[in-house]
Amino acid sequence: MNYNKQITSLGLGCLLLAAMPHAGAQIAQWTFQNDTVATNNNPVADVGTGTASSIGMNIYATPNVGVTKDDVTTGATGDTGANGVANLTKIWRVRGQAGSSGAANGWSSAAPIATQGAVFAASTTGVTSGAINVSFDWYATTQGEANLQLEYTTNGTTWNNVALTLGGSDAGLVALTNSSSPNTVNGAYVSDNLLTNGSQAGQDWFTGLTATITDPNALNNANFAIEMVNASTGTDDVSTQGTALNNSSGNWRFDNVTISAFAAPEPSSWALALIAAGVVVALRRRVARLL
Repeated sequence: MNYNKQITSLGLGCLLLAAMPHAGAQIAQWTFQNDTVATNNNPVADVGTGTASSIGMNIYATPNVGVTKDDVTTGATGDTGANGVANLTKIWRVRGQAGSSGAANGWSSAAPIATQGAVFAASTTGVTSGAINVSFDWYATTQGEANLQLEYTTNGTTWNNVALTLGGSDAGLVALTNSSSPNTVNGAYVSDNLLTNGSQAGQDWFTGLTATITDPNALNNANFAIEMVNASTGTDDVSTQGTALNNSSGNWRFDNVTISAFAAPEPSSWALALIAAGVVVALRRRVARLL
């Protein structure tokens, strides 16, 4: 019997178990499945405690200045775009609508970078180590803005750009970084205006976009929030068709927005790893003496 091999396997198993990251619980999640299909400017979290709101929908003429009129709606087969990903559950649509001045849509290329989109706020109080994970599904209509960035805040006023990682159902979406154009965020964003087979994008669901926020100030913070907002303005602000935003139609939709804690290994886990290593060494010495 190969005792050394068995001891090594046992030790490695203990080490792997000790070093394995410990996923924490969800802090807040919005699936919108418990919401009524109706106008809803502030859907609450289905899991945990959190609030959502849109920004910038009642400021710019599109073609008139309108009112914020986000709503929970049900996805339809007809919403499925060129990438073939459908969502037939309840979702949240961010948009403006006509007010007293007449027709309006809310989304505008005149809006400065990061001033239109959706904000999801959830306190991280009690999370004292590790990182904050974010994931969500995003949909842009044919005339919806193509460029989206993710930001987070720890004080409610200063927002920080964070890179997104694409998921498995993100055909047609590309992750980019800008450092030259003044009309696009100086940082990371994603763009949806051309599918990989060369066809125009639009009406596409992109699922499982994720980000990890390692800023220690994001932990144990009652003011923590994220926002998915326009990454571009002016001439860079294009639709998912790759054309200039028409400023009179188009919207974004969201689903499965999740903010969760990702805990680093506990000190006790590292202690277990050291003990396991010591056990391996001791057993090997003992076996060596017996052979």
